Amino acid sequence: MKIKNFTFLVVLTLILTTILSCSSNDRDDILNSIPEHDHDEISKIVLRFRNSDDPNLIREFKYEVPDGNTEFPITDINLPRGTYEAEIKFYTIHKNHEHDVTDEIFIDDADDHFVLYQKVNSKGLNITYADSDKIDRLGQKLGYYTIWEVGEEAISKIYIYLLHQPAKKDPNVSSAALLGGEIDLEAHFNLETQKKQ
Repeated sequence: MKIKNFTFLVVLTLILTTILSCSSNDRDDILNSIPEHDHDEISKIVLRFRNSDDPNLIREFKYEVPDGNTEFPITDINLPRGTYEAEIKFYTIHKNHEHDVTDEIFIDDADDHFVLYQKVNSKGLNITYADSDKIDRLGQKLGYYTIWEVGEEAISKIYIYLLHQPAKKDPNVSSAALLGGEIDLEAHFNLETQKKQ
């Protein structure tokens, strides 16, 4: 009987030693092997515009993110004159299908992200962050919902930057470099007022 108890204690000790000897690095390796959507691999942006005076007037413009090259494609935005509530969505490819990572950016990781809309050579276009915009824990707006006021003959280049851990979140700066942090994504658009047919 004593031998059985001794054998049991030896086996138990070996099992506990093995479990406790697992380093934190091993646990980190296991945790890091869990799939996570990488914002650096965002494949598409969708800008959705709804006219404030005519809610039935909705336009969507898709931006395909370039893969492996440094040239940025340009997506044209043509909108009739008016004021628009705009929403931005981000997508990535996950397990051979498109996955919406917008909530991960603006809710799960809200403190770490900010979207800057930089206007270049702009005339007749005003972009502001909406009162209903997503915010971080400090109450800072993130650029998910914006208001676009498109004039009669508006024309503008718009560079959209998704920033990771910026030092500050200021929608009025003239360049993303002034905000610090890293650029997760850069997208280029050209906007012109759509002429009446």
